[in-house]
Amino acid sequence: MVIETIILSLILGKLRGGKIKNLCNLYISGWYLIVLSFLLEIISILIVSNTTGNLSKMIKENFFYVNVSIYLLLIIGIIMNFHEEGFRVVLLGSILNFLSIVLNEGKMPVSIKALKYSNLYTQLALLDEGKIMTHSLVSEATKLHFINDIIPIPKPYPLPKIISIGDILIGIGIFIIIQTY
Repeated sequence: MVIETIILSLILGKLRGGKIKNLCNLYISGWYLIVLSFLLEIISILIVSNTTGNLSKMIKENFFYVNVSIYLLLIIGIIMNFHEEGFRVVLLGSILNFLSIVLNEGKMPVSIKALKYSNLYTQLALLDEGKIMTHSLVSEATKLHFINDIIPIPKPYPLPKIISIGDILIGIGIFIIIQTY
């Protein structure tokens, strides 16, 4: 959803007479923490999905701590930019997602009903088999159901998915940041 938000924001900014080069005026404090958090998530997923060694095993066994650490880096990076209104909204969305993940064994729960509504049966099967490291299916044990991935975005949207309230706030915050510059 982040990529779609950035693209839409850039298009709308251009239509409003803005210039992409104005984004160069945006200074992001602690940008390296934000980048590092994304890189660590991508690298840990790639290691687990493409290898079977000790490192892969360690990441799987400690994924709760890995994912919490990744989110803490991200949140610290966002807090360093609290002076920007858009970053405050991104922070709120990130904290909601973080709470859901921390309270649900390190994974973001996804609504089965929303997956079926969006015809995302492949993802449903993968989640049911435990093959998606970052997410799990909503169950009776799931905490704070309302902040989990429960909002379906079905076709005709070209990239059907299930999102959370936190994801929406992150998208709004990114939109505000880009439109401000």
